[in-house]
Amino acid sequence: MHLLSAAWSLIGSLAYLGAVANAAGVLDFGIVFPRPNETYAPTDKFPVVFALQNAALAKNLGLVINTFVRSGPDLLSGLDGADAKHDLKSANFTTSEPYFVYHFLNITGEGLYELFSTTSWARCDERDNEVIITRNSSNLLARFEIKKGAQMVDLVAATADNTKTCPTQGFALNVTDETREAPEPWDYRPSGTCAVLNSSSPTPTANPCRVKIDSAASESMYAALHTALCKGLNPPADCPKETSAAQQVAVASIVSIAAALGAVGFLLA
Repeated sequence: MHLLSAAWSLIGSLAYLGAVANAAGVLDFGIVFPRPNETYAPTDKFPVVFALQNAALAKNLGLVINTFVRSGPDLLSGLDGADAKHDLKSANFTTSEPYFVYHFLNITGEGLYELFSTTSWARCDERDNEVIITRNSSNLLARFEIKKGAQMVDLVAATADNTKTCPTQGFALNVTDETREAPEPWDYRPSGTCAVLNSSSPTPTANPCRVKIDSAASESMYAALHTALCKGLNPPADCPKETSAAQQVAVASIVSIAAALGAVGFLLA
C-alpha cells in the first residue's frame, strides 16, 4: 500500500458549503472517513477525510495534520509511502462550511489497518505580561479492515446518518474572538498573530459523525484525484488528450534533432 502521488501532491482540501449545527465559538475537528470498526473492499483509491466544523475559527491556529497507517495482525507494521502531511497555516477557511481535508491511499491487501493522526495547533500563552505562541496536539485513531467482498467505499453512504455520535474520533477547541500579537523573540520561538483559547470547563465535545458528505463533495474529491493522476508519469487511459504548446515545442525539437542526426549518419555512410 502506498500514498497515491503524481506530479503534485494528492493531499488536498475542499471547502464545501453545507449546513452543520455546532456551538458558536467551538472548532470541531475529526476523522470523517474511514469509519472506525468498519470493513471495506480493497481499492486503489481509498479516501482519508477530515472535517473542520466552524472552520473559520481555525484562521489563526496554524493547524498541521500528520498521518500514517499501521497494518499487520498486531498493527505493529508501518507502511512505506503511506505518510501524509496537511499544513493548513495558509488555508482559507472563511467562505465555506464544513471544510474538508483529504488524501487517497492505495489499499489492496486484506487485513487490519489503523489510521493514526496527530494534529497540532498554535495558541497564545500569556506569561508575566509577555505573549508567546505555544503548540498543543491531539492524537486520533480509526481502526478498520480490508476484505474482499466487503462493502465498497462510498463516502455519501458512509456519512448519510449524521445522527450518530463519535466523540473519540475528534476533538473540540473553544476559540474566542480575541487574538494577540507575539513579538519577534530573541530565540527560535514563533511570532505573529495567535488565537486566544478558552480553557475553562466544561471541555466541549467533538462529533465528526455529524458531518455529511454529499455526492457533489465526493465527486469533487475524486475529480481532484483524477486531475492529479493525469499530470503524473503514468496517467490513466481516460485522461484528456490535450497537447500543450510547450509539449508541441518539445516534440518538434526532438524531431529536428532526430532529422539532424539522420543527416549526419547519411554523410558518414
